[in-house]
Amino acid sequence: MLVNRATERDWQFADQQGIDKSLFRVNDKGGRTAIIRMKKGAHFPQHVYQGEAEMMILNGQVLIGGVELHKGDYLFAQSGEEHDIVALTDSEIFLSTQQAMTLIT
Repeated sequence: MLVNRATERDWQFADQQGIDKSLFRVNDKGGRTAIIRMKKGAHFPQHVYQGEAEMMILNGQVLIGGVELHKGDYLFAQSGEEHDIVALTDSEIFLSTQQAMTLIT
């Protein structure tokens, strides 16, 4: 059993300004389960998933691939789908992926 208590989370800076992540686990295919925190105006660039991905907006408002999502909204992305993420407000996103994702340059 893996337990990750909110009061004991390890937050790490992402490569993009205004974005932090707390990684819960990495599976054997490179997929990740994490919470992503984004400051208002932060932008995570266009990327593609190698496997399916699920996201739940825990707090705030974001644009994911041009779709506005609010607290409590859920998004499912199939393998091969591409999108970026823009924080419209300070936001937190729960993310779970089957496999790694690749930034599109």
